[in-house]
Amino acid sequence: MLIITPEARVYALRELARRAGVEGSQFARWRVELQPSRTRLWIERDKWIEFPNASAEFWLNINRGNFRVEHAAWSRPFAAELTRQIPDFIVPFADREVSGPLFRIVSHNGAECATDLLSSVWLTLSRFEETLPGERDAHGRFSAAQSLALKHGFLDRPIIDEFGLGLEQVMSVLLPAWQPRDRELRVKLSHDIDHVGIPFQFRSTAGHLLNRRNLKAVSQDVLSPFTDVVPAHLECVIQIVELAQRHGLHSAVYWKNSPPGPFDSGYELGNPKVRRVITRLRDMGVEIGVHPGYRTFLEPGQLAQEVDSMRKVLEQQEMGGRQHYLRWAPVTWRHWEMCGLTYDSSVGFADYIGFRAGTCFPYRPWLLDLNREADLLEIPLLVMDATIANYMRLGQDEALAAACDCITRCRVVGGVFTLLWHNDRLLVPELRWLYEQLLAALEGVQRYDWKSEFRDLCAGIQNKALGQEEHANA
Repeated sequence: MLIITPEARVYALRELARRAGVEGSQFARWRVELQPSRTRLWIERDKWIEFPNASAEFWLNINRGNFRVEHAAWSRPFAAELTRQIPDFIVPFADREVSGPLFRIVSHNGAECATDLLSSVWLTLSRFEETLPGERDAHGRFSAAQSLALKHGFLDRPIIDEFGLGLEQVMSVLLPAWQPRDRELRVKLSHDIDHVGIPFQFRSTAGHLLNRRNLKAVSQDVLSPFTDVVPAHLECVIQIVELAQRHGLHSAVYWKNSPPGPFDSGYELGNPKVRRVITRLRDMGVEIGVHPGYRTFLEPGQLAQEVDSMRKVLEQQEMGGRQHYLRWAPVTWRHWEMCGLTYDSSVGFADYIGFRAGTCFPYRPWLLDLNREADLLEIPLLVMDATIANYMRLGQDEALAAACDCITRCRVVGGVFTLLWHNDRLLVPELRWLYEQLLAALEGVQRYDWKSEFRDLCAGIQNKALGQEEHANA
């Protein structure tokens, strides 16, 4: 039976503190007191915040798939603009009924949480509900329609990050001189390269003509096998990056090197035209990453083979990327870690935009079966073009409003807005317009520096271990 461990409680506390604006070095100096019925975090020698521990009965229900969702209030009135965005706190996997504030100040020295929030944070970030048996879609994916978040109406909110704001409010009362880290929106823009027009496919070229009346794209595709002309889809790789750069935004481009199949176009990274585009992207300062094929899902051997082949062709070791078709499960984190990949950005639903893991903060996920953090960063995916166009079927204005609401929610909590736009979607006028509108909305937003954050998170864990040792020896 799964139950939260002491190590997992400390992990959840650290993730909660990050979202409250606590620096890693500061958290390393704090002391965590673990008791059977409660977890107390000492933020100073005489200042504390206490969380109740869930009962054994709660864990029996969790393992049976019986989940409870509760709503809680702010501990005291807050900024009007903030409370409009976050009228209350939504707590999935709650261990008890909650009435009143999420955090309550009980004295000038301490505060109490109304529920076992640490278990809620841990279960949500680890995607525990996706480890249970249940229906999957035609591609073997856990869908948004099955999720607790969509069923209870909070998929559009980064609820874990909002808990951080609640904790920040309480800490500001207990530690008046404390200043949280500034909250700043950052952006991670990426492009999965599923199609490049190589090898030539009549169906793709016919689509340029029949669906979009794009004679230029047709001529490019027809001439490409016999001349130096670049196919339309491959040319769009450069175009989609250049459009972003005009708005001061940086792109990551994820390439495939998978064999052909029903869901893989089968282009080769070693193709001279593809190699020229990759070289040009590198000259432009574009990040290059991996996009493992359809058949790598739940097949670690196939995944390792594809990643190894991409490393050799790309001559690059440190990389991240995303699973094709968003075919992902919690065990995929372990498979990516085994390949030595630095980050994954697959945790987003194909059928709905929003916060699949309840967060827009990149984080090191917890491996439930190994009781530890992954040596891997997860950068949750929030908005994908195919989700808007193919699954939700939103009109242009409706799609723009939904995506901009997601950007606003990321800005409020100081998270990372992660956008996926495929290169071939530039040939669809409506989706090109939407992409350009989103670029304009994000203009000037700082790029998310995943390399720096991964180093900082790894260092924070080491510092916390040293801090705990010092407390033990004191």
